[in-house]
Amino acid sequence: MDLKSLSGEIRAGQFSSIYLFYGREEYLMENYIKGIENKLLAQEERDFNFNEYDLKETTIQEVIANAETFPFMCDKRIVLARNALFLTSSRVSSSVEHDLDAFIRYIHNPPEYTVLILVIPGEKPDERKKVVKELKKQGVCIDFQPLREGDLFSWIQREVKKNKVDIQTEAVTALLDLIGNDLRSIQQELSKMTLYVGEGGTITSEVVHLLASRHIDQNIFQLVEYAARKDIEKALREYYDLLLNKEEPIKILVLLARQFRILLQIKIMGDRGYSPQQITQSIGLKPFVFKKAYDQARFFTQKELVGILSDLAEEDYRIKSGQVDKNMAIEMFIMSLNTRRSDL
Repeated sequence: MDLKSLSGEIRAGQFSSIYLFYGREEYLMENYIKGIENKLLAQEERDFNFNEYDLKETTIQEVIANAETFPFMCDKRIVLARNALFLTSSRVSSSVEHDLDAFIRYIHNPPEYTVLILVIPGEKPDERKKVVKELKKQGVCIDFQPLREGDLFSWIQREVKKNKVDIQTEAVTALLDLIGNDLRSIQQELSKMTLYVGEGGTITSEVVHLLASRHIDQNIFQLVEYAARKDIEKALREYYDLLLNKEEPIKILVLLARQFRILLQIKIMGDRGYSPQQITQSIGLKPFVFKKAYDQARFFTQKELVGILSDLAEEDYRIKSGQVDKNMAIEMFIMSLNTRRSDL
C-alpha cells in the first residue's frame, strides 16, 4: 500500500488490523500514526484504549496480550509497538526474547477490535524472515521514505491550505533551498509563516527569507555555492552569519570539509561514467540534497577538490596547533576559493 491509499483509509475510517510502518521519514510516519489515533479514538477514550510499547524493553507476547484485550467503553483499541527491530537484520543487544511463533499466530488471527501498529524507525524489515513474509501477506506495510521533489511541493501546499493560506511556487523553492527537505523543520517554519501572513494571506519568497531559520548545513551549502560562483563577498557574509549565530569556527571547518568531500565523491563517480541515480545510491544522500550537490560539483575539477580538502586539513592542523587564529584561517580559506573555482 502507498501513502495515498493509506490516507484514503484514514479518511474513510476503514482500517487494517495490523500495520508495519518503517523507513527514514519519521516525521511523516508520526503524522499518519496520529491520524489513525484521531480517527479511531475520541480524546476521552485514549487513556484506556491506546497503549504504547518499546519492543527493545517489552516482548511481543506482552504486546499481543494487550492487543487481545477488549476495548473499554468503545469499539476500538490501538496498540503502538515501537522499535520492532526483531523484524530487521540488525543485531540488537537486549535481554528481551520475542516469541515469533506466537506473533505469527496473532498475524493470522488478529482481533477485529484492535489496530496494531508496528514501527521500525530508519530501517527496513528483513524480507527473508518468515515473520516478515507473513506480515506482508496479512498486514499493511508502508515504507516511509523522504518525499521526492514534486511530492514535497504538493505536501507543502497542502499544509498551508489547512490554515487557509496560499504559498507561491517561488516561495516553496526558496524554503527548500534554505531549510532542505526535512519535514519537521519545514513544518516548524510554515507554522511561523502562516501566523505571519494570517488567514487568507500568501507566503512569498520575501516572507521566507525574512522568517526562515536555516540549519547550519544549509548555510554551509550556500557558502560553497557562492564560492563556486566566485561570489566571495556573499560567501564571507554567509560565514559571518554563522558566527553571529554562535556557530564554532572548528565546526564550520569540519562541515566545509564534509561538503567538499561529497563534491569530490560525486565528481569522481561522474567522471567514471556513473549515472546520477547510481551516485546518489552509493553516497547515500537524500535525492533533493543530491540534486543540488550534483549541480554544485560541476564548478570544480577533481584536482581542485583534492587541493581544497588538503587546504582544509592543513588549516585544521594550524588552528589546533595554535599557529593561526581560527577565524582568520577560515576567512583566508574562503578567499582562496576565488582562485580555485573552474570557469563555467
